Amino acid sequence: MTTELKGKPVARQLLDRALKTVEDLKKIDCFPTLAIVRVGHEQASVSYENAAIKAMERVGIAVESVVFEETVSSQAFLEALRGLNHNQRVHGILVMQPLPGTLSRNDVARCVDPAKDIDGLTPENLGLVVENEKNALVPSTPKAVMALLDHYDIELEGKDVCVVGSSPVVGKPLTLMLLNAEATVSNLHIKTKDTKRYTQKADIVISATGVVELLAADDIKDGAVVIDVGFGYKDGKPVGDVKYDEVAAKASAITPVPGGVGSITTAVLAEQVTQAAWRQCSE
Repeated sequence: MTTELKGKPVARQLLDRALKTVEDLKKIDCFPTLAIVRVGHEQASVSYENAAIKAMERVGIAVESVVFEETVSSQAFLEALRGLNHNQRVHGILVMQPLPGTLSRNDVARCVDPAKDIDGLTPENLGLVVENEKNALVPSTPKAVMALLDHYDIELEGKDVCVVGSSPVVGKPLTLMLLNAEATVSNLHIKTKDTKRYTQKADIVISATGVVELLAADDIKDGAVVIDVGFGYKDGKPVGDVKYDEVAAKASAITPVPGGVGSITTAVLAEQVTQAAWRQCSE
């Protein structure tokens, strides 16, 4: 029987841990605060921001929303980020992505203070992933995947894992984290010639492309674990990268969409805000 890997129990565990840390921080007069920086009013970004605010409120983290119109200049945007860097009341900065084409992701990543970078955007924090630094502030979605695998006791050491998608937000850092867990990892991208060659041999298949129902039953082997990080809509209904019903019939375990990895990411952010606040308030 296929196990459904639900995200809510994982999120609950992370939020309980974050709540305890917030309580400890307040005992030393440290009141953790997250600044959420968003450009424009794209619905997916607004929805994710609202979900993040809800998670923060649940554990007692204050939130400041900083919203810009899409016409904002690069200079004004970067200057605002520098202001948040120097604001001692703000312990974490979350820059909503994707950014409009007028803003350079690289410039933004280099501008955010690594100590406040609670979504692993900066080169410094991504470098710590390469170094396998256990207490690094890392990208939230890859960390959510790792938290889910850990929660359900899914062994990684020595396993063949296939990551479909190579974005700097999910695919690349997740590949590094899996390597750090001593898995053997294949990373597939748009130029990969024969994806089935890799996915059909993998013990664990993780798809993070955003291409609706990209993976079907014939893309995996019997008994594989399938983690769906994608999110989109088909016929007005939310779906992931995976054709859920047919793949679930063949997999040993699979995440639902919605209700899987996505429900964990905001809890990861909350935990990383408390982590950043603890370091800053202890200095």
